[in-house]
Amino acid sequence: MSIEVLVLSAGIANYILGWIWYTAFSKSWMHEFKIDEKSFNRKDPKPYLVAFIGSLWSSYGVFLLLKYVNPQNVTELITMAVGTWLLLLVGFAWKHYAFVRRSLKAFMIDYGLNLLGLLLMSFIIW
Repeated sequence: MSIEVLVLSAGIANYILGWIWYTAFSKSWMHEFKIDEKSFNRKDPKPYLVAFIGSLWSSYGVFLLLKYVNPQNVTELITMAVGTWLLLLVGFAWKHYAFVRRSLKAFMIDYGLNLLGLLLMSFIIW
């Protein structure tokens, strides 16, 4: 299978995972971010388009990371994905949640998805 197809497939899979994730956690997420159902426009296509493009962009980033790190087995692959999440994403993002005083629960709803997405995309592309 070509790398383009793998990157596209991983990006689409990550987007679908996000859709499932936020469907499951929508009430908790809206509560943590103090958003009510009335102010949330589910028909606005822009956030969904941004999420889709972001998934494709992230998938290509995972491809580049795998290309240069070149994990030799599943343990190395998982270590790379979890390490990327913990050392980069969590490292960059947690400060924002601290300054805007969002809870650990809000953080984990948003960034738990990123951990699963990194793992999913890594396995698809690897």
